Amino acid sequence: MAQSKTGYINFQQMIAMMPESKLAGDSLNILQDKLNTDGQQLVAEYTRKVTEYDSTQNKISETLKEVKLNEIKSLSANIQKYKEMSEQAMSSREQQLLAPILDKAKKILKAVANEKGYTLVIDNSRDAVLVSAEADDLMGAVKAKMGIR
Repeated sequence: MAQSKTGYINFQQMIAMMPESKLAGDSLNILQDKLNTDGQQLVAEYTRKVTEYDSTQNKISETLKEVKLNEIKSLSANIQKYKEMSEQAMSSREQQLLAPILDKAKKILKAVANEKGYTLVIDNSRDAVLVSAEADDLMGAVKAKMGIR
């Protein structure tokens, strides 16, 4: 009977060490900054309209008050829609950027596991491995395979 050999690695740490992860993070930060800037413009417009309404509400007709309040409600709704769209755009972009990184990381880990004779590798990113031999930590071998010191 062949014995199985089990190893472990902190997969999240492995991914974080990959140069592609930094590039993906930088790309996400740029997108986040742009979305924040655009969102701040919407909020500034909303704030301007509210301030304008507050300063003129005693001087304008009820009909005009209603029109201005509807504008303010519309701007508020637009801000909420923009926030939801921004979150969706960030999530989508993150998935798009991370998929190839995860694939590459899995291929590297699989290659190292095969080279070292491991039949099972456990991700201990969440402290799931309670007791293990230091020799079964594949991080060093994975770093070497990726060319990281």
